[in-house]
Order: sequence, then structure tokens, then C-alpha cells
Amino acid sequence: MMKPEELDHQLLELFTQEARERSSDIERTLLALEDADGVDTKRKLQDQLLRMVHSLKGAAGLVQVRAVESICHWIEELLSVAAREERVLDRPEVDLCLAAADAIADAVRLLESGEKPSSKHAENVLFQLEAASTRQTERDGEGTGSHRSRAEIQVPVRVSDTDGSMRVSADRLDALLYRSGELLAWNAVVRRHAEEASRLRQQTRKLRAWGSNSATEAASIENGLRALAASLNHDGRLMHSATTALENEVRRARTQPFAEACKGLARIVRDMAASSGKLAELEVRGGEIEIDRSILAGLQDSLRHLVRNAIAHGIQEPAKRRMAGKPERGRIVIAASISGDRVQVLVEDDGCGLDMASLRRAAGKANLQQPEDERQLLRQIFEPGVSTSAAVTKLSGRGIGLDIVRTAVEGMRGVADVSQVSGGGAAFTLTLPLTLATVRALEVIVGGHVFAIDTASAQSVIRVSAKDITTSAEKRVVTTRAGPIPLIDLARWLGLRPASRRTSMEFMPAVIVGAAGREAAVLVDEVAGEQELLVRSLGPRLAKVRRYNGGIVLPDGRIALLLNAAALAEAAREMNPGTDALLRPVAPRESRKVLVVDDSVYVRSLIRLILEGAGYEVAMIADGGEAWEHLRQHGADIVIADVDMQSMNGFALTQTIRESGDFQDMPVILVTGRETPEDKLRGLHAGANAYLTKNEFDSYQFLETVRQFV
Repeated sequence: MMKPEELDHQLLELFTQEARERSSDIERTLLALEDADGVDTKRKLQDQLLRMVHSLKGAAGLVQVRAVESICHWIEELLSVAAREERVLDRPEVDLCLAAADAIADAVRLLESGEKPSSKHAENVLFQLEAASTRQTERDGEGTGSHRSRAEIQVPVRVSDTDGSMRVSADRLDALLYRSGELLAWNAVVRRHAEEASRLRQQTRKLRAWGSNSATEAASIENGLRALAASLNHDGRLMHSATTALENEVRRARTQPFAEACKGLARIVRDMAASSGKLAELEVRGGEIEIDRSILAGLQDSLRHLVRNAIAHGIQEPAKRRMAGKPERGRIVIAASISGDRVQVLVEDDGCGLDMASLRRAAGKANLQQPEDERQLLRQIFEPGVSTSAAVTKLSGRGIGLDIVRTAVEGMRGVADVSQVSGGGAAFTLTLPLTLATVRALEVIVGGHVFAIDTASAQSVIRVSAKDITTSAEKRVVTTRAGPIPLIDLARWLGLRPASRRTSMEFMPAVIVGAAGREAAVLVDEVAGEQELLVRSLGPRLAKVRRYNGGIVLPDGRIALLLNAAALAEAAREMNPGTDALLRPVAPRESRKVLVVDDSVYVRSLIRLILEGAGYEVAMIADGGEAWEHLRQHGADIVIADVDMQSMNGFALTQTIRESGDFQDMPVILVTGRETPEDKLRGLHAGANAYLTKNEFDSYQFLETVRQFV
């Protein structure tokens, strides 16, 4: 077991690394604030600076570096006063904050030399900060106040340890070396195949030069090509296996136990509880679970804020816990678990839970909507400026910490949620992907642009008609099998022009995103497919745009933005529906009659089920000749026919219909197993309106084709 002094030393080293980074970030943000144009840009930078200082203050309190903690506290005070007054820092205040950043850097240098700085090292800066904050507070006439609306900031995800290094076991390095050796061996195999292809090409040139029709030479080339194709298929499968194994080894090399993200949290619980007259302990479950390092690095700040929140707002004093029939010592549990391709982190305490009345008052002060649903009200705890604390203290009261948590989690393509625990207490659930490098993405098309949705956030794809949509003054709702859920038009949310064909369509695809209780249906023009893709950062210019979690390069070279499913679900509940019509209402009409002609009972039954499910009347015939007689006697609105049938095939049936006087304008769709270009051209020349192949049959595309003609 690690001795207390060893733990203190390790925590101090971690803090020193973090403080070095954050002091540099604070200075850089202050300089950007000074040079920025526009009040809105300056306010966003101030909000970003407030979060930086808030996080560093918490870390300094953990290791009891009081000098840094005090500096951060008074910078925070100065920024909070400016936010309440809805103004930006003036030049003297920026100079003062820069001097404070220098004092933090000086404290870091003292820590690196082995000396722990005291408040005396920054006495002058602290005095000036306190005086400036006090003057502004007196001028404002109040000690606390409401905060501005949400700033669109994004907490950057650190993709490695704070010093940029990582430890990898010797066994894992050996495995990587072995797998890379496999790929080098396959390089020689590919070269051999290329040489064989070159030899066959030369042989073909000779054959053409001779002008010979030699069957022997042609057979030799054919056999060579057949053998080459078989070898390529076989070796391709083996190479895919080797590449997959290498990818798995690289992923394993990038993982660390979840317990690494929880280092120092027990000390936070102990020290914060002691300073507030409480008793509490921390329990970590699932610490052995291996998680991607980038996820762990991004979780560290969030876990710290959640633990601080549990002590400040949840765990009661021993006397109150005794009166409530609880043990004097409170318990905070952090549990990690793997579910499919997601990791779920639960932070739960056995305290008093969230005060709903206080939360409703705080949301009202922040000018947020007052939902009737308790779960939606609970989620407003993540909004900036919402705090159930009655006063601003060093531990709580500003409504910043949980906003940082949600922003950081969503920046990692995750979702943050909160719930009450039966018997008292609050539970925060962070659901995150296993890795940030790749994503299983659902490609959707809106207004001619391709976007992607993480399949881990997508529940299903449905077809929506106008009769399924209910519009009120507040929002749109679509009726599904699981009940009514909010609907959002992705084109309108992104400010794009939807597909022109939308207004003539009765049905459109929609993707249901979000977790249980927070679903939303996202209306799109088309769902293009699903595949595993690499995720790229959007860079600093788009890092603060909450709508997107990254960018991906599609196999054809196009760029697709990865949508933030949590932001979509949230917007579906808040966005004004407007007055535009999403889909064409279905007008009452007589049932359209479809004549299906195919000699396969299975195919006829399948097409009948699809068509009747869409509201069509279906007649089925097994032969082209019988179909023509049926059409002459009973008529139809459209004919769907196979090609290969006895008596009269599909080509002949189509030509007969076109040459008739009564049915020459009858729509005909050929659905066949013949897929050569020559057959397709023959069918279209015979007069078919569309030619669909059975091996690529898609019910959605089939119905859309039928609707084009009837």
C-alpha cells in the first residue's frame, strides 16, 4: 500500500504539471481577450477564462497549495462581477489578471524546486485582486447575482498525459512488433501478385500483336487471371485479419485502468469533508476496466467537479445524517462499466439529493424554461449559472462546475445525465464512447450535404408521415411505437435548404437519437448508410461550436461533420416549430391497384406484403400471358413484372402494353434477377418506366419508385 507521504508527493507532481499548463492557458486567453474585436467575443473568452480558473482552484485546494487557490478565487470573483454587470474587463483589470497568471507561474516554479509557496509569495497580487473585486461588488450593490446565458465554449480533451508521455508494457510492445512484422511480410506477397499481373498483361499484349485467335493462349491467360483472383481474395482475407489484430493491439496500448482517472479523488473527499465539518468516504468500482487514455484524460476534471459537488450539495453534516437515519459518514461511489461500445461512469452519493424547489428557483433566476417533467428540471442543473447553493463560497455557488462537466462530456461525444436516488442522494451518469479515434457512423443527407450521427447515440431509423406529426406553439411531436417524442428538422436546425422533393413526399426518414427519456426524432432527406470511420478534430476555430463533435473523411473523399446527438435532443425540446410544413399531408384517395406478375410465389408474396402495408390494392398473377388478360378485363394503375416467365416474359408483356391503345400509358416496373447492362437497356427499350434488380432490392427504394408513377 502507498504511504500517505508518497501519495502527497505524487499528487503534488500531478498538480504541478496541470498548473503549468493552465497558467499558460490563462495568460494566452487574457492576451486574446485584450486583442479581440467585439463585445460578444470578449465575453466568451471571459467565460472560458472563468472555467479555467475554477478548475485550477479546485486542483490547488486538493493539494493545499493555498497561494494558487487564493489567486484563482479572487480572479474568479473579478470575472464573476464583470459577468453580473454584463461588461468586459478593462485594461487595468486585464493587467492585474496577467500579473496573477505570473504569480501562478512563479508558484509552479517554486513547486518544481521542491518548495511549497505560501500566500506571502503573492501577497501584493492578492491584495490588488481583492480590492478590485470589492470595489466592483460595492458599485454593483450586491454580493451575488444571476449569470449570463450559456457561453458556447468547449473544454479541450487532452489526448495524453499532462507531460505528453505514456507507459506501455514490454509485452504489448512485443505484440505490436509482431503484428507490424506480419504486415511487412504481406508487403512481399502483394509485390508477388503485382508481378504476376504484369506478366499476364505482357502475355495479353503479345496475343494482340500476333492477331491470333489461339485458344491455348486465351485459356492460359484466363487460368492465370482466375488463379490470381483467387489468391488475391485469400490473401486479402488474411491481410484483413492481420490489420485488425494490429489495430486491436494499438487500441490496447492506448488503454489504462479506470482507476487512473480517480487518482487523488479520495483526498479531495477527505479534505473537503473535513473543512466543511462533514464525514465522507469514496468507493471506486470497476477501477480495473481498461479505457482509452484520451477518455480518461478528459474525465479527470469532470470527476473532480462531481466529487466536489457531492460534498458541497449532497453529503450532510453528521448530526443531520443521524436524524435522517443514515450513518454519520457519507459515501460517494464512482463506478465504471462497459455496455456495448460505450463506457458508463456513475457518480452517486447517499446525501440529501437535489432540492427541487431550490433548483426551480435557480432556473427561474437564470431565465430558463420551467418544465413540468421532473427529469427535465433535474437536467437544468447542468446549465451555466444554475446553483442550488444559497451563497457563493469557495466550494460552490457559481453554477460553473456542472456546466464544465456537461461541456467536457459532450466534447467527447458523450451524454451527461442526472437523477435522484431513492432513499436520498443524487446520481450523475456519464456515457462515453470507448475511443475517440474512430466512430461507427450513420450517414445522413440534408440539403445535399452529408452529415454523420454516432450509431451509439442513434436508436433506430423510422419513416414519418404528416399524419404522425403534431405541432403546437411550443414544439413538434411525432407519434412512434414507443410513444410521442419531440421532432426536429435537421435542415432547419442547420440553416440549410431541404431537398426540393420533400414537399411532394408522403414519408421521410427520421433518426431517433438520445437516451431513454431524452429521445428526439431527427428529420433528414435521406439515410445513406453506416460504416466505421476515423474522427478528426475540427480545430480551434470550430472547437466552440456545440452542434458538432468532429469531422470525418468519407471513403469517396467527401467531408462529413459529426453531429452532437445531445445538442440535437436538447434543441428538439426547445426549438420553436415555426409555420413551415415538413411533409405533404396525405390527401384522402381511392386505393391504387397494383398488378404483380412473377412466377415465384415467394417474390409475389413479398411484394404484396410491402405494397399492402403501404395501402395499395394488389392483384397477383404468375404468368405474363395471364397478366395481359387480367389487365384487359380488370385494369390496374401500375404493373410490376418479372422478366423470366413462361408464355410471355416481362419484356414481351411490357411491349404489348405499350403497343395497346388502352394501356399504352400504363406505368410498368420490371423487377428481375437479370442485372447486365444489356438486359436493363432491353427492358427500357421495351418501354419499362423503371428496372430494378432483385439482388439489390430495397423495400424503401421500391416504394418510392412506385409512388413516382402512381
